[in-house]
Amino acid sequence: MAHEALISFKLLLQKMENDLGLSDLSDVETKVFLAISDLCNQFETAKTQAVLQHELVASIGRATIFRAIKKLEDRDKIAKSQDQYGAYSIAHSAM
Repeated sequence: MAHEALISFKLLLQKMENDLGLSDLSDVETKVFLAISDLCNQFETAKTQAVLQHELVASIGRATIFRAIKKLEDRDKIAKSQDQYGAYSIAHSAM
């Protein structure tokens, strides 16, 4: 029973990621993107320090997070803040 529910949940999650255009991202990139998105929902931007401390990326190494941020920038999923140093927002193309 529990396995069936987990499988259904995983399939639903995969469909949602496809709908949001996240299916081409690695697991780490997806977690970093979601952490930034969560912080942007709470605040206007996501500061790098807050991203590093976010529970979605707590088990990921600092260098790996920075590589994921760079890849997300390159793919136009996130953008550097024009107003604040070390802050990011969700890119308009990713919305």
